[in-house]
Amino acid sequence: MDILTHHAATMAGQRPALAHPLLRETDAILKVIQADSILGHLSEDDTLALLAQSPVRSLPKNRVLFHSGDEGRSVVLILQGYVKLSTMAAHGREVVLEIAGPGTLFGELAVLNGLPRRADATSLTACRVLAIDGALFRRLVARTPEAMFAAIGLLSQRLLAVTNKSMDTVSLPAPVRLAKTLLHLAELHSRRVDGGVHIGFQLSQRELGAMTGLIRESINKHLAAWRAAGWIELEGGSVTLRDVAALQDFVRDNEAQ
Repeated sequence: MDILTHHAATMAGQRPALAHPLLRETDAILKVIQADSILGHLSEDDTLALLAQSPVRSLPKNRVLFHSGDEGRSVVLILQGYVKLSTMAAHGREVVLEIAGPGTLFGELAVLNGLPRRADATSLTACRVLAIDGALFRRLVARTPEAMFAAIGLLSQRLLAVTNKSMDTVSLPAPVRLAKTLLHLAELHSRRVDGGVHIGFQLSQRELGAMTGLIRESINKHLAAWRAAGWIELEGGSVTLRDVAALQDFVRDNEAQ
């Protein structure tokens, strides 16, 4: 049983309708639910029922939400923070499929098709998530055709993203894939600092390798060259982009070839 389902089971029957554990934040959570491409199609009554029956979990960094092979018993809506969705390739290397941020719903595929999870979910930062019971999610989506079509659309988008990533792996040189990854991470979670953009994730060389398909030595080589050129700054596991335009031009010029 994944940690979200376990928590939901212990909370079942302990809350009257709408007695949300973080009542003062109900309006904010409702806005996240209503903005979601799937949940936003639910009726007002179904939305309130989902809110009343879905506990909020606060998770530390590096907490595993579920493992590949687990039964799909819950769907997760991220309220704050970032979660890494990854799998293990045949050669034993991790492959990052997606980094999910605030407002992202995930875990719905195993709930809808009844098959085991196909990925691990691990918090990259401290997170707050809404844990939605899988049976409840299925019932609400099944009686809302617009939500079901939205679920199909979301799955199609994720398939396209995986396909594009696979194409990048076979068609783009290693440094271009690394540059694209750094720019993508900056778009997801960063802050402006003097002279650059600081990426908000602290990622190990292994995690960067899992996102790009590169080995540690290759990553170190390209990062060192870009640091020497003044494009980036490295400190521990943190990266600051000092010349975003140079990285963008590098990617654009090489993708056009």
